[in-house]
Amino acid sequence: MLPRNRFRPVAVAATYVFVYALAVALLAIVGAGIAAAATGGGLVRMKVILFVIGWLLMAYATVRLWPSSPDALESDSTPTTETIPEFGSRSRFEAVVYELPPAKWLPVPEPELRTGSETKLFLGSLLVFLSSFLLETIFGAT
Repeated sequence: MLPRNRFRPVAVAATYVFVYALAVALLAIVGAGIAAAATGGGLVRMKVILFVIGWLLMAYATVRLWPSSPDALESDSTPTTETIPEFGSRSRFEAVVYELPPAKWLPVPEPELRTGSETKLFLGSLLVFLSSFLLETIFGAT
């Protein structure tokens, strides 16, 4: 259990991660919808496109998360200055996403709580898979 004074910084960091992952998923959903409509497909084609996008995003994020050497696995779990992204080292996508609410209204997460873009992209791929699954189960795109 987290100490009470630690909950707010963790919640802020989790909000940043969720906003990024949700933006990735929404971008994939809109792109898949446009591609499905442009090729004359319906929800079934959109579901398949989302499934493929989800696999590609997950594969890319997994490769990026993979340790670079066996020594990286043996290191302690405390963050070092090499693993903590600097404040100004945001991509353009992150800069746009973090101007959206609720991340816009929150302070920047503490350096030791910041999450790499690989992890956020992996979570975004899970949301893309979820959207493909929901298209199949709820909307009947089989």
